[in-house]
Amino acid sequence: MVEQIMSRGVSFLREAEPFARELALYRAPEELSAVQTRARMLLELVKLSRLEVYEDWSLAGEHLCQFWPLADEKWEARIPELERLGVPADRVGRLRDRVLRFGLHRGPFYAIGPGTPEYSRGLGTWSADSKAYWAYGWSENHSVRDYPKLVRMGFAGLRDEILERMRSARISDPGFPESEDFWQAGLWVCEAGILLGQRYAELARRMAGEASDPQERARLTRMAEACERVPGEGARTLFEAVQALWFGHILTCGEDLINANSIGRLDQMLEPYYQADLAAGRITRDEAVELMEELACKLYAEYDVQAIVLGGRTRDGRCAVNAMSEIILEATGNVGFVRDVSVRLTPDTPSDFVDRCAGVVIRGGGIPFFFNDESFIPALTDRGIALEDARDYAPIGCIELTIPGRALPHAVSGWFHATKCLELALFNGCDPRTGEQMGPETGLLTDFASYDQLMEAFRKQMEFFIERMVYLINRGELRQREQGPLPLWSVLTDDCIARGRDITNGGPVYNYHSICFLGTANVADSLAAVKHLVFERGEVGKEELLSALRANFEGYEVLRQRLLKDAPKYGNDCDEVDQIAAWLDNWFIDQMDQYRSSLGGRFFVHLFTFLCNIMFGQGLGATPDGRLAGQPIAYSLSAHQGRDERGLTAMLNTLAKLPHHRAAGASAAIIDINPSMLAGSDGAQRLGQIIRAAMRMGVGQMQINVVTVDRLRKAQQDPERYGNIPVRVAGYSQMFKLLSPDLQEHVIARTKHQ
Repeated sequence: MVEQIMSRGVSFLREAEPFARELALYRAPEELSAVQTRARMLLELVKLSRLEVYEDWSLAGEHLCQFWPLADEKWEARIPELERLGVPADRVGRLRDRVLRFGLHRGPFYAIGPGTPEYSRGLGTWSADSKAYWAYGWSENHSVRDYPKLVRMGFAGLRDEILERMRSARISDPGFPESEDFWQAGLWVCEAGILLGQRYAELARRMAGEASDPQERARLTRMAEACERVPGEGARTLFEAVQALWFGHILTCGEDLINANSIGRLDQMLEPYYQADLAAGRITRDEAVELMEELACKLYAEYDVQAIVLGGRTRDGRCAVNAMSEIILEATGNVGFVRDVSVRLTPDTPSDFVDRCAGVVIRGGGIPFFFNDESFIPALTDRGIALEDARDYAPIGCIELTIPGRALPHAVSGWFHATKCLELALFNGCDPRTGEQMGPETGLLTDFASYDQLMEAFRKQMEFFIERMVYLINRGELRQREQGPLPLWSVLTDDCIARGRDITNGGPVYNYHSICFLGTANVADSLAAVKHLVFERGEVGKEELLSALRANFEGYEVLRQRLLKDAPKYGNDCDEVDQIAAWLDNWFIDQMDQYRSSLGGRFFVHLFTFLCNIMFGQGLGATPDGRLAGQPIAYSLSAHQGRDERGLTAMLNTLAKLPHHRAAGASAAIIDINPSMLAGSDGAQRLGQIIRAAMRMGVGQMQINVVTVDRLRKAQQDPERYGNIPVRVAGYSQMFKLLSPDLQEHVIARTKHQ
C-alpha cells in the first residue's frame, strides 16, 4: 500500500472532464451570496469529479478535482497541462474567470477599501523581504472541524438541525435574512456530503457486481454498504466511523485545500466505536491497527501535515489515554513514513505509554511530538476558553492550538519579528542595510546613556509595529467576512448553525487570532551582549558596535568573537540571559492580551517561528549576538544553532523559565539528541524520563530529533543512499534529502546533545 502511495504521487488536477463539464453545466446564479456560492462550488465538485476506487483499499474516497490552482498567479503555466488532458486553452481562461468570480473570495466590489499606507509601515512578504511583521487576518484551512459530530449524526442529521433552526426562527427577526442566507448554504453543504457517499456506494456496488474474485467482491460490497450509510447517516461501527471521517476530510479539503486541515483527537473520536465492535465480536485489535494504517496512508498520500493528537485529558478532566491511543501509535510506527502525530501529556499519563512514544521518536523523524496540558490548558482558560473546552484542545498542522469544532483560530494570522525591532532600536528606526526609515525615530545606540534607555526605544519600536499588525489583521478579518466564507467549516463548528452565521461572520463559540512571535533567543543574546559588554563593562564602544553591524562584521571579526564568547547565551541555564528571554515573551503576550479584533476576537500568542526564522533572517542585518546578516535566527524557543553548549539539562532549564503557561497559541522547541545518549535496550525508557521531566518542569512543547551530524553530512553527500532519513524541521518533519540546502544546514547546525 505504501508503494502505491509513492507511485501515485500528488496532483490537484486529477481530471480534465470536470473542468470541461463545469464550463457547460455550472451556472451559478448571479444573485447567490458569497457563502452560498462557496457552498454551491463544493456541491458541484462532488457532482462533477470522476470517482475512482483503487485495488486493495478498504476505505473509499479520493480527493476531489480542484478549481483553486487556476487562481494561482502562475496559472498560465497550467494551460499545456490542461490541454494534454483535453481542455482547450480558450476554455481554461474562462474557467479561471469563473473560479475567481465565484469561488475564491472575489466579487465585483471589495469588502473594505484601500487602507492608509502609513499604517502598513514595516509590513513584509513571504520572502527575504520580511521586514518587521506579516499580517493576514484571513483564515483558510488550518482547521480541526467537528468530525465527531459528523461521525455521530451524519450530514442528514446536520441537515435536520439546520431545517429545525429555519422552522423555529421568526422571519420578522432583523437577523433572519442573513441567517436564512447562511442556512441555505449549509443545506447545500449537507447535500454535497450525502451525495458523495451515494456516488461512491453506487460505484463500489457496480464494481462488486463485475468482480469475479470472491475476496474482491466482498471488499467492494463492504465498501458499498458503508458508503450507503455514511456520511449521510451516523456511523455504527469503527469502519463506518473511519469512512465517515475520511469523507468529511475529503469535503473539507475540497472547500479550502488540504494544507493543515487536521483531524484532531482521533483516539477520543474512535474509542466508543472500537469498544462497541470489540464487545460485539465485529473486530480484533489487529484489524483495528490495520484500519489505522490505511487511514494513515490515505492522509499521507496527498499531504503529511494533517495533524492527529493522542492522549491528554477528557472534557471532564480524566486521563484520556485509551485503547485507540495505543492502536494509533502502533500504526504510526508500522507504516514506516513520517506523519503528523502528537501526544498530549498530563501528570497521570501512563509511563509505559510515554515510553512507547519515546520508542517511536528514537526511530527518527521527530514523531510524535509532545504538548504539556499543564501549560496550555491554563493558557486557554485564562483567555476566555471554558475549562471543559480547553481540555479538548488540539494542535493544527505544526503546533497551533484550536478548540475542535468550536473555534475559528485564525492560525498564524500574524508574524512578529522582535529581532528586527531591536535592530531598528539600535539605528533610530532606520534599516541599516536599505536606509529605509521603517520605524519611529527613537535614537541611535550612541544616544543612549543607559541600557534602560535602549530598552525604552526597543519597546517603542515593538509597540509601533504591533499596532500596525493588529490594524492589518482587522482589515483581513473584515475582508473575509464579506468575501471568504467557509460554509462546510461552519456547519461543522458550534454555534454557527444555532446563530445562523458563517464561521467568518461571528458564528463560532470562539473567535481569536494566533500570532507567531519570532526572536526570543536572538533578542535575548543580543541584549545580554549589549548590556554586559557595552553598558556594564564598557569594553565595547557604542559607535564601534554600530560600525561593525553596518559592515556585517567585515574587519571586526575580533569584536564578533567577543560578542559570541564573552556574553552569556540563551539555552545554557544562565539566568542573566534567560530572564531577558522570559521578559520579552511575557511583555509581548501582555501587549497582545490588550487588543481585540474587529469581530471581538482575542489575540493568542504562538512562541513559534515555523520556517520564517530563515526568511526573516534573510531580511535582517548583523545583530549584536554575533550573528551575520542574512543568516537564520533561532527556531522558535530553541537556542540559536550551536549555542546551547552546556547540555540537554541546561537547555531544558532555560525552556522551563519561559511563559509556556501563557502561550495560548502554543510554544515550540526542537531538541536534537545524539543517538548515543539513547543507545541500548533501555533507551526508550531514558528518553521517556527526559520527556516526563521536561513536562514537570513546565516546558510547553517539545519536538525531538535523534540524529548525528555525521549521518546528516552523509545524507548531503549521497542523498540516494543516505537521504531517506526523516528529521524534524520546523513544526513539521521531512525526509532530509528533500530539504533545501539552507534548511539542511540549519538542521545540521543545531546542537546534537550527548
